[in-house]
Amino acid sequence: MGATVTDIQEAAVRLRAARESVLLPMSSLDVVEALSLLAERCLRGESAAATQLETLTEPFPFSMVRPSLNGLLQSMSRDSLRHLQKNEGVTDSLGYAVVGHVIAGNTPLLAWTSVVRALLVRSASLVKLPTGSAAQWGRMFHTLLAETDPSLARCVEMREWAGGTRDLDETLALQTDCLIAYGDDATIEQLQGYRPQAPFLGYGHRLSMGIALTVADGVRAAADFARDVLTYDQSGCLSPHSIYVIGDVYDADDFAERLAVALRRMSMESFSAPVTVAAAAQVRRHRTLARMMGDRLWEDTDLRYTVVRPRRRQFAASPTHGVINVQSLSSVDVLPEALAEVTGALQGCAVAASGDIPPSLRRILEDAGVSYVCRPGELQTPPIEWRQNGMDVLKCLTPAVE
Repeated sequence: MGATVTDIQEAAVRLRAARESVLLPMSSLDVVEALSLLAERCLRGESAAATQLETLTEPFPFSMVRPSLNGLLQSMSRDSLRHLQKNEGVTDSLGYAVVGHVIAGNTPLLAWTSVVRALLVRSASLVKLPTGSAAQWGRMFHTLLAETDPSLARCVEMREWAGGTRDLDETLALQTDCLIAYGDDATIEQLQGYRPQAPFLGYGHRLSMGIALTVADGVRAAADFARDVLTYDQSGCLSPHSIYVIGDVYDADDFAERLAVALRRMSMESFSAPVTVAAAAQVRRHRTLARMMGDRLWEDTDLRYTVVRPRRRQFAASPTHGVINVQSLSSVDVLPEALAEVTGALQGCAVAASGDIPPSLRRILEDAGVSYVCRPGELQTPPIEWRQNGMDVLKCLTPAVE
């Protein structure tokens, strides 16, 4: 249902009252207990809403979302949420009264993560969902919350309207005490301009990557990377664009071929997103340019995946839609040079290694701005405590904590 200016204003009034009557009398532990119960019930399929989740097919099939959903829910255990509060020093702190959320439609669980974090500091939430089928994932979270704790669900309201609708966006910014926005950089800049002096958290465009060190099982690593590539049509900030293989060009070619095999198999299992006319045009254009540059390609005729081994070693961005670059590096020591152009714009990195991820590599990635380091296959399953953009995700919602 579309929103109006009056609707947003009235929702903000209700949320302030609900916070006073519901959230403020609750302890932070009470909130943790309710949210962890929601996660447990959803993981066990013990609610009608949890069962209904499995029927969702748009904009992404449930089979694609399931790993991300399970990873998020598993990180919402009582102990994990309590540890997050204590680790950030906000166990007894109150967040902003009403937090506004502008949710992008490129990944389905943004609203879940954003609202859970606000509730953990006892803030009410007024959520702008993306229009169309992407909104149903956010609404399903509210349904699950209402099944688990109806009173707590009164502290969250969700609305839909087209992004860039100035009067509605500006009203949301003016009616809330802190605004969180997910989207492209232009959207972030525009939203921040509506209340330049008010607390604002903007999660704009970011890129992710992979690194393959010496791996015990290259076939398994390729399969896991393939899942990271195809999930959400490679449109999220944790979708990989480039994978660096530590070795020579022949090592990179060997891995690229394994990755192409894994992508072919996974796309045949209907794991990949549908190829639209616009996506097909982008993929064809990118393939043509790659050939003109003398790059090597592994590709399919259905345009569901494209593996490119560029001749250059600098970070190569993908047009998404299953296009992944595989590049060789002689050692991790030259990684800072390869990432120089995208330092500060990186978000996640999956590292394939036969043992632990070397501390020296972690330091290089941290210096480049990477905030989430994981194993292949886990890029799209960040836990609730992930320090997104390198920030304390609860502390930044709590004005009393400096």
